[in-house]
Amino acid sequence: PRSLIERRADAENNFWARIARVIMRRPAVFALGTAALLLLLASPVLDLELGPGSNKGIPQELESIRGLNVLAEAVGEGATAPTDIVVDTGRPGGASDPALRAALAALQRGLRADPEVGAVRFGRGPDSVDATGRYLHLQAIGRHEYGLPESLRFVDRLRGEIVPGAGFPSGTGVYTGGGPPSGVDFLDLTYGAFPWLVLAVLVLTYFLLMRAFRSLLLPLKAIVLNLLSIGAAYGLLVVVFKWGAGDAAGLISFDQIEGWIPVMLFAMLFGLSMDYEVFLVSRMREEWDAGRSNEEAVALGLAKTGSIVTAAGLVMFAAFMGFVAGSIVGLQQFGFGLAAAILIDVTIVRALLVPSAMKLFGRWNWWLPGSIAKVIRVPASPLAQRGQAALRPSGR
Repeated sequence: PRSLIERRADAENNFWARIARVIMRRPAVFALGTAALLLLLASPVLDLELGPGSNKGIPQELESIRGLNVLAEAVGEGATAPTDIVVDTGRPGGASDPALRAALAALQRGLRADPEVGAVRFGRGPDSVDATGRYLHLQAIGRHEYGLPESLRFVDRLRGEIVPGAGFPSGTGVYTGGGPPSGVDFLDLTYGAFPWLVLAVLVLTYFLLMRAFRSLLLPLKAIVLNLLSIGAAYGLLVVVFKWGAGDAAGLISFDQIEGWIPVMLFAMLFGLSMDYEVFLVSRMREEWDAGRSNEEAVALGLAKTGSIVTAAGLVMFAAFMGFVAGSIVGLQQFGFGLAAAILIDVTIVRALLVPSAMKLFGRWNWWLPGSIAKVIRVPASPLAQRGQAALRPSGR
């Protein structure tokens, strides 16, 4: 039987170790090349258009959708989810106030003049004026479905121009709801909070990884690389679904990416990618602490974890592609984004960009000043932590 030493030598010179050493011979070329590729893949995100969802993203052969389409053809797409406008005059009988009636007439003129409005519903029955005469209800019937860009832009004009321009008396409340305004509010609320969520996740991740890796630089590197892979996934969503590159594969082209998808992609992909990062870099840290040079620590860490990380990534890739096989556009977009990001992460990022970047950073990868180490209660990791460490060149 082969000795343990022979088996260990084979493990330390396997495919992943050889790849890492080849990459680290020209780290700047690989780092700049792969980073440029990821930025190129992410660049279509500038054309990203979000939407709250649409019935057009559901299989059109379903009986319920066929019935909805018949109704839309008969009365217009916007009739199935119109915009509701409620006017609160502030007092019983306020609906008969002359100034209020003049403003209401101006509102209806503004609505009918808008290119997106096909009809305005308002009468004298209980569905338009309540029994107390305080509240009034109008409906604006759009020409497009509630989630499409034309409907969303109409809501902006309604709230920003049409209602203010009607000149309602002081103390009157005008509220907009229904299909299109609900979609606009969903996107506004979601993406008003999303940047703060991302910032909180990044800050918390940095401090947790700083303690785990005992390094100031490695957590920052991990965050940047994860954001690059997520950005590339966002860009590919635009290319495949909005630009129609996925038509040949049977994917449904749609101008909008459903609003929930980028948020969920970030949450899932950041966690999965960071999981792979911790697994990989922790092994490298062990090799460094055992006395290896920076280059050998990186190569051996990749050698001992590359197969496991890649296998786990491929399993996740296959699982997420199951969403793509469906016929609902939102699930196709979600599954494709997850699968693309995982594939990018376990190939381009972990196999190419991580070793090249860590080679360039040299011993600075492992630096944690004593003052910070004391605060977070871990051993310090100075640049000259071992006898020969201070003599090593920065790339080793």
